[in-house]
Amino acid sequence: MKAARPSARAGTKRAGTKRGAARQVRGEAKRRAVLEATLRLLAREGPRGVTHRAVATEAGTSLRATTYYFTSREELLTEALRHYAATAIARFDAIRAPLAADVATPVAAAADLLAATVLSDVVDDRAGLVAEYELVLEVGRNAALEPVYRAWQAKLETLLAGYAALLGSGDPALDARLVLATLRGLELEALARPSERPSRRDLRALFARLLGGLRATGRAAQTAAAVSRTSVTSGGEPRRRGGPQ
Repeated sequence: MKAARPSARAGTKRAGTKRGAARQVRGEAKRRAVLEATLRLLAREGPRGVTHRAVATEAGTSLRATTYYFTSREELLTEALRHYAATAIARFDAIRAPLAADVATPVAAAADLLAATVLSDVVDDRAGLVAEYELVLEVGRNAALEPVYRAWQAKLETLLAGYAALLGSGDPALDARLVLATLRGLELEALARPSERPSRRDLRALFARLLGGLRATGRAAQTAAAVSRTSVTSGGEPRRRGGPQ
């Protein structure tokens, strides 16, 4: 029996599927270009400089294209924040070194990672960092952006909490917030001093001091909890100085 030949209709359907996939790829590329143009405008002119027409000019596309993908300025800003958050997380993932529980010097390794993160943001993507903080300030003026910012914050804190747990933190979630607040403070300080390049050595020292203190606090809390559990299990009470022996 001869194999059945593909019908003309099937061939047309496959060709149509390929063309549709190609259009989708081009559409995603154009959408991404619009978002990146939005971030460049934010860095250069702030939120007030972001209009559909200005973004279209910056992206080298038509006004119709920007309004097709983003019907309002609010949607444009929201999606720009979402896009930046995704790229920032990806950049963090690319530079972080795996911190296993058996790393000989976990505090030094984590401090080096955080210092590299600050340098990557401030040096490699300074315009993106300016756009990030412009968007953060815009959240205060536009509450609709808050859910996107909260989701991004949660992802960052989850990543940092994982490292905090490896360092022996007594409260990884709380320590993650402290580390993230310090990191952002150092980034803002660097942005306010454009004539000075941050020193990797200084950043490492700052983070090592912070992480070392958090680790010591966590260990002290764990030791106190262990002593308390032992006391309760044995049915006794800790001896008091000067009391009856």
